[in-house]
Amino acid sequence: MKLSQIFKGLIIATFFFTILPSTNVNAALTNDDLAVLNNAPNGIGISNYMSNAKPNVYDSKDIYDTNSAQIVDHTGSNSANGNVIALASGKNTYGSMWSTDKSFDINKEQTISAWLYFGSGDGSSDVNSEGIAFVLQNDSNGISALGAGLEGIGVYGYDASRVNFIAGTDADQSYIKNTAIQNSVALEFDTDKNNFYNSNNKPLNNNNVKFPTLYSYYSLNGFDTQFGTSTSNLTALGFPDTARYGSGGTYGHIALAYPGIANSYQLGDISEYTAFSPFKKGYGLVHISPQANYLIDAYDEQNNPVYWHHVTIKWTPAAEGSNDATLTYYFNDKNLDYSDNTTTKGDYKPTTDTIKVDTTKLNTTDGKVRWGFTAANGPSDSVASKLVALDSIPDLLYADADASITDTILNKTINADSTDKTVANGDKLSLNYQLNYLQGNVNWENIAAKIKLPDHVTLTPDSDGNIAYITYADGTKEAISQSELTDQTLQHTLAKTLGNKTGSAGTTAKITISATANNDTTSDIDVDKAVATFTGSNQISSTNSPEFTILAPKQYTLDLSNDNSDIDLLYKADNATLNLENTLTYSDNHSFGDNDSTTNIIYQITAGSKTYNVGATASGSSFKQTIDLKSLMNDDDFWNLFTLNSAQKVTVKAIDQANGLISNTVTYNITTKPNKMLSLEVSKSLQFQDVNYGDTTKYLTRKNDFDLSVTSLRSPWQLTVTTNGPYSNSKSLNNNLALVYRQYNDDNFTTLSNEPTVIDQESTAHETNVTENIADEWTKSTGLLLEQLNISPAGQYTGMLTWNVAESLPNE
Repeated sequence: MKLSQIFKGLIIATFFFTILPSTNVNAALTNDDLAVLNNAPNGIGISNYMSNAKPNVYDSKDIYDTNSAQIVDHTGSNSANGNVIALASGKNTYGSMWSTDKSFDINKEQTISAWLYFGSGDGSSDVNSEGIAFVLQNDSNGISALGAGLEGIGVYGYDASRVNFIAGTDADQSYIKNTAIQNSVALEFDTDKNNFYNSNNKPLNNNNVKFPTLYSYYSLNGFDTQFGTSTSNLTALGFPDTARYGSGGTYGHIALAYPGIANSYQLGDISEYTAFSPFKKGYGLVHISPQANYLIDAYDEQNNPVYWHHVTIKWTPAAEGSNDATLTYYFNDKNLDYSDNTTTKGDYKPTTDTIKVDTTKLNTTDGKVRWGFTAANGPSDSVASKLVALDSIPDLLYADADASITDTILNKTINADSTDKTVANGDKLSLNYQLNYLQGNVNWENIAAKIKLPDHVTLTPDSDGNIAYITYADGTKEAISQSELTDQTLQHTLAKTLGNKTGSAGTTAKITISATANNDTTSDIDVDKAVATFTGSNQISSTNSPEFTILAPKQYTLDLSNDNSDIDLLYKADNATLNLENTLTYSDNHSFGDNDSTTNIIYQITAGSKTYNVGATASGSSFKQTIDLKSLMNDDDFWNLFTLNSAQKVTVKAIDQANGLISNTVTYNITTKPNKMLSLEVSKSLQFQDVNYGDTTKYLTRKNDFDLSVTSLRSPWQLTVTTNGPYSNSKSLNNNLALVYRQYNDDNFTTLSNEPTVIDQESTAHETNVTENIADEWTKSTGLLLEQLNISPAGQYTGMLTWNVAESLPNE
């Protein structure tokens, strides 16, 4: 009788198992999920890049034979133009969505950014279980690849543990491995504590077979169990030293795992936990670099619940000769409006980690694998959907954005890393947003800029009614009209695409917005970051303007005086300098500082069309500074500006950036004078007295006035002359006549020839122009004379004098 009753129980159990319906593939989203979708991040359209298919079950006991993942729009409806992946919707659902092609090249740097929604159930596993995983895979099933539901999160294997007649048959390690996604790496965002030691935990079955029912298979639900703290066995199996048995975390954890290798599933003793009877052992999952995190039950600093969690994942390929790539994630790095999450405490603070990845686990020869997301829901009727919205897609394109503020008055640029972030009231600011196309296979298209302006700045349109301009890498400019500004938010769609493909305007675009800083209070104003998003049809990038401080207006001024307003510059003088001497004071005579405290000053010097900056550290109540302008300029630029005999104006003003003060402008008048000068003035003709044939006068005197003078400046000189005559009728040389020279009456005559003869010299370098009139000192018996050596035939004789004045060594 007893045996008959047991046999009857067996028949009932088997019959109950066979009539259960399978999980619905496209379960509807709950009202709570739909409300979250209404406020979901935009996300990019993904149907052109991702797809999935019904999974291939491993064998007859593999119950995970559906795929609930679907692409939906913000209403929750299936849509080819949808921008949200609903991976699991409804209880016990599980799903995967993959890149249609093997588009992830592990030999290149890759970046993906996405928003994840797990639900918000205040720590309730009923609502939030089980989690989402980002997965790289090279499974032969391609877009049909899918692991187990429940604790398998759609990527790990099925812990198919069977209830027998008098005992439990543990799952086989190889079976769990074979039912997982093969050749894969998973970064899991696990929202449930699947731990044998959790008093609320129990075996589960996706077909809703109640535990324990004889001859049914169950997931023992213990993949997160921490079987002790020793990891020596794991390192012996080839895992890194960051590998752990299971994972902690009350409200979730993030970790890396290798779903398709048998050793990722480790058997542990659970005999003392009666909730799992008749099973004595169960499998836990090896987690690499697990980090506890509030994936659910998170609240921001204003105590608002956080539904969508942003994550940026960066892949760095293995170095040459190595198989170790790295995966870095930044979780909760952005708020829902794309502003930077700067929370420093509580559940919502950003977390990051860099994890080494063994690329041999992907088993790829060409480096190409699929990427995608998997997820699973728990068995509760109130479980939340697992949703993903993408900002960027790996290997499609990756672009980022940077923001900075330039104070054109104080002459400084502020970015996120700046230590000095102060501007002054009334300063002209340039709000700069730089878009950078970094890599990709397509151009970044239809980029809609939405820029929230920082508080306490105003925009003033130019004469054309424009408040901003875009400068593309190809040099073209695009105006942004004042009409595109509403409630301190500027919205404009770029007319051009960015990228490295045909039709783009290059890989960068800089948006420059002209603004003015406003502070009419008596206290400094700290201005918070302001978010800017750039949403294209295939990429969403964001940035934040840096925090900065608008100083309260000062009640004193910065005064500059020049000590030498008129300066003579010697043109191209050796070791030339142009020293601009000045004195700086405060109007109320307070000090710039002493030996322990100083004030940083920037001098702004304008010469010609260029401006130069010089920094100085001021101290004392009156600070004197000498600026050598020539040392700031290229030598050619300097002398091209300060040309010989020119008059130029140079202006200088001082900037106290720390106090937001700008001095008055002083002017220096620069006159460029010759450095050296040497010139010669000489008459074009010289005539000697006529003589009658047979006249034997030895020295014939000059019969016309003759001018011969040398003018010099800082140049000692020597004057020489040569001659080639005299000739008869300019043809025949007359050897009976010779041109001679003597300077003084008691000197001997020197006969001139084609060899230079020194006429006069000056060994002093005069600091002012000095002219020596040499011929004025000649008498009838000195200077140039014509000597008759013999009787010359009658006729007219001519010759040529060649004069040369040259710089000589100065008299030391």
